[in-house]
Amino acid sequence: MTTSATSPFAFLWDEPAFEPFATLLRRRWDFLPKFDAAGRLERFTGSFMWEVDGFVDALRVKSETDTAAIRVDRAGGKVWERDGAALDVLHQLVELPAPSDPRAPHLVVGSAPRLWTP
Repeated sequence: MTTSATSPFAFLWDEPAFEPFATLLRRRWDFLPKFDAAGRLERFTGSFMWEVDGFVDALRVKSETDTAAIRVDRAGGKVWERDGAALDVLHQLVELPAPSDPRAPHLVVGSAPRLWTP
């Protein structure tokens, strides 16, 4: 674990987090940084669209202990989601099968409709 006064994201360049992050870069994920008012990196997000299947994988990293990833289908239905430590989430995201793989999650995680109240 790296503790850096210059960046809370320095851990991404250390083993073992570097390998899964580098894998996403090789897969041509799009990443977008978000900076605070002082110009420091506050968080970054990444996404990858599976063109053939229409699914989208997304990642949000706020810190080494606050990371989330999700896969949605073409209708926006959530089929996979993880949050927690960056290292755990990155490894699970890299190991997630392509949407066309029979082992990939396809069942949309539903939620009950909101109860109408007068």
